[in-house]
Amino acid sequence: TLTDVAVSDPLAGISAITPVSVASLAPGAVETFTGTYTITQADLDAGGVTNQALAAGTDPFGGTVTDTSDDDSILEDQPTETPLDQSPALAVIKTSVVGGTGAVGDVITYTFTVTNTGDVTLTDVAVSDPLAGISAITPASVTSLAPGAVETFTGTYTITQADLDAGGVTNQALASGTDPLGGTVTDTSDDDSILEDQPTDTPLAQ
Repeated sequence: TLTDVAVSDPLAGISAITPVSVASLAPGAVETFTGTYTITQADLDAGGVTNQALAAGTDPFGGTVTDTSDDDSILEDQPTETPLDQSPALAVIKTSVVGGTGAVGDVITYTFTVTNTGDVTLTDVAVSDPLAGISAITPASVTSLAPGAVETFTGTYTITQADLDAGGVTNQALASGTDPLGGTVTDTSDDDSILEDQPTDTPLAQ
């Protein structure tokens, strides 16, 4: 028979484990302990939570008896892995403002609003735009973008005679980032909604 049987868990943030201890545990007897833990953003970014607990009790001679937890067998000591599904996603809206009268040589300022619409932190978030003649987009990239966070990028474009002859400028940009597992996440820009991917039309009066 073991006495003062208890479980400890080094996982930072875990609740107090209940019961605190069991006064006596006979051979073959089983006792259940419980604890709770609140998932953090770091856990989602890591793809799950992995940890081990320690059970300890006192034998009749005052010695300490311990065992490190296993996830499915009393014969092993493997960490318990709790995987968490990741849903990386982002969305970009591209809007334009025409400077001056919209004549040749006037400047269109593009604003690219990028939102992390997923549940994991994205890194190296950037916007590219295939429009010939557009300036370098700033910032060049964002190191980290948390879920729900928004970052604004800008670029400028000088109106040409061909643009006036065409009645305007139409194009799309591409936002991209890297998820915690190294995968690439992209979205093609829309003109007014994070739920669509429509080109941005900038009409020019003739």
